[in-house]
Amino acid sequence: MKTDPKTDTLMKTYLVYVLVLIFGVAVIAKIIVMQTKDNSELLERAEQREYRVRTLEASRGNIFSSDGQLMATSVPLYDVYFDYKAVDSAFFADNIDSLCRQMAGLFPKRNAAQWKAFFAEGKAKKNRHYKIALNITQAELREMETFVIFNRGIYKGGIIKEKKIRREHPYKELASLMLGMANEQKGYYFGIEGAYNQYLKGQNGQQLVRRIHHGDWMPVGSDEDVDAKNGDDVITTFDIKLQDIVESALNNTLTTNKAEQGCAILMDVETGYVKALANLRLNHETGKYEESYNVALAERYEPGSVFKIASMVVLLNHNEKTQLTDLVNIGTGPIKFSNRVMKDDHSFAKGGICTVQEVIEQSSNKGTAVLVTKAFAAHPEKYVDGLYALGLNKKIGTGIAGEAQPVIKHPNDKTKDGRKLWSNVSLPWMSIGYEVNVTPMQLLTLYNAIANGGRMMKPQFVSEIRRGNQTIEKYAPIVLNEHIASPESIEKLQTMLEGVAIRGTAKRQFADCVVSVAGKTGTAQYYDKVQGYAYHEPGIGRKLYNTTFVGYFPTDKPRYSCIVMVSRARGAKWAAGGVSAPGFREIAEKVYATRIGTREDDSIVAPVETGFGPVLAHHDKASSYLNGIARDFSDFAINGEWVTVESGQDGQISIREAQLASNIVPNVVGMDVTDAIYLLENMGIKTQFSGQGTVKEQSLHAGDTLKPNQVMQLKLEKK
Repeated sequence: MKTDPKTDTLMKTYLVYVLVLIFGVAVIAKIIVMQTKDNSELLERAEQREYRVRTLEASRGNIFSSDGQLMATSVPLYDVYFDYKAVDSAFFADNIDSLCRQMAGLFPKRNAAQWKAFFAEGKAKKNRHYKIALNITQAELREMETFVIFNRGIYKGGIIKEKKIRREHPYKELASLMLGMANEQKGYYFGIEGAYNQYLKGQNGQQLVRRIHHGDWMPVGSDEDVDAKNGDDVITTFDIKLQDIVESALNNTLTTNKAEQGCAILMDVETGYVKALANLRLNHETGKYEESYNVALAERYEPGSVFKIASMVVLLNHNEKTQLTDLVNIGTGPIKFSNRVMKDDHSFAKGGICTVQEVIEQSSNKGTAVLVTKAFAAHPEKYVDGLYALGLNKKIGTGIAGEAQPVIKHPNDKTKDGRKLWSNVSLPWMSIGYEVNVTPMQLLTLYNAIANGGRMMKPQFVSEIRRGNQTIEKYAPIVLNEHIASPESIEKLQTMLEGVAIRGTAKRQFADCVVSVAGKTGTAQYYDKVQGYAYHEPGIGRKLYNTTFVGYFPTDKPRYSCIVMVSRARGAKWAAGGVSAPGFREIAEKVYATRIGTREDDSIVAPVETGFGPVLAHHDKASSYLNGIARDFSDFAINGEWVTVESGQDGQISIREAQLASNIVPNVVGMDVTDAIYLLENMGIKTQFSGQGTVKEQSLHAGDTLKPNQVMQLKLEKK
């Protein structure tokens, strides 16, 4: 049966109409639902797109030296990009030459033609985020924003800036490893930055902002806004000049002896505050020494003969009646302990008899072992307990990440499988610094206690936390052990250590030293994990050693203790007396000159009082001195670091900026020795001096051209 075409067409029309009607009803129903049930949800979504909470980043606190010098600070840096589509093409073409000349003036790595080619490359790519400058300072950014094209802003000038914060060390590598780093994104912390991160990091704030035209965000003000709290400042115990002296001396020592690594630490005897600490390790690719490993705190090593003084402390505590003149029979040849033979490096005892004093002065292995085994062979645990009482078996607890755990084994100790660690030769060999592992910092802490009359102080690197000018935390000196030995025993120990520098193993190094020194040499075979003590360095033809000199100065009234540890010296010298002791002497003499042997404020006494001039001086010290004595003067060197102080014929005193050339020997006569050494060493001139006070004579003629590795002898006199 056929359907009428008109009827078929009409049915199709009705069907379409019904479907359209149903769709329309559905749309209307959805609109009603959106305006009622879903209205609040949609408004919330719109609100979320229009508003957001922006984090206000807190500025990290600064780190200062004890004398107020800035050692670490946060610096804003910027990456700058260019959006070509934001700039009118005709305007860009008319002004690109001027822009390139301005860019070449600010960033001379490219000349104007090279900058034009650079911008043309970006334009060809139609780049909307073309990188044109990275890590520039705020001052450089401000100057860029004045350039043609860029001065029209982001929407017409196309300049896009992204701010970031970088931690800056104004003194570059100086104490950089101890200052350390804190990186919350990567989750690692070390050094002072890590140990005191809770104070330095501050607290981020938050701010409600609203989207406006072109995608920008504008603060709207809200009760929920929280201001960022900048981090607190950390005041360290470090002294910048002393740190420079210590790092320079360590670098000289390692370079001269072709060593693998080393450290040098300078500590204030009375407080335990660490005034300087240097760690250097050889980078075999560059051939230079770098602060890449914390030898002072993380290097656990067999110290050799410097450990003999720990044995002496235990001996004296065991028997205070022991006298320095007591005789010790060490024989004329090697001594056998169980199945091992011990000998001394040199012969000194006539007929095999020496005194207790000579055991330490001459660093006798046999003498130390004989004394210790005689006293403790029946009860070796008493010897070890005596070492434990000195804290040598545990970390100092400096708070600095990476501090090594020392190892002082006990007669009762066993391995995991139940074997005894103690052997028949452990006692004699431990007494001379083998079969023990300690850090350089622990050794210095012990020797510092002897210098301090028996009072052991905790090494500290930070003295204060400040919020603006307000002190919120102060770290007073901490006593670890009030008396490591009786006053009588401490006096004996001091006499032993003084004898080492006067008559003993360090006599050659300190015979003509300008400051009196007490200390001990230590030379221990380097232990290789594969070859053990038999290890020979390829191409050297001999064993390698770890050498240490640790002690204090001046001996009459100890002010500073110091340790110089050198690992694997490959030069001609291998023993501590020829490797580590010279580095200790360099530190002691320069520290004496800058902090003990002369007053810090007498730098320009000579030129002012006598009328002589011009005399070189540091600008701050010169102006401070002249203000202090109420002398009229004219300062023509407001921004100069090194100045000359001149007294004219009319008596008028003037300060003028010094004209110093990096390759010309300066005239330092009349200058304070502190500043003279600082200036000369920074120019690459090594210094040696005699006397105290200001420079009277200099060995290199002023005005001569500098030659590599020159040494200047300075003769000093007090005014």
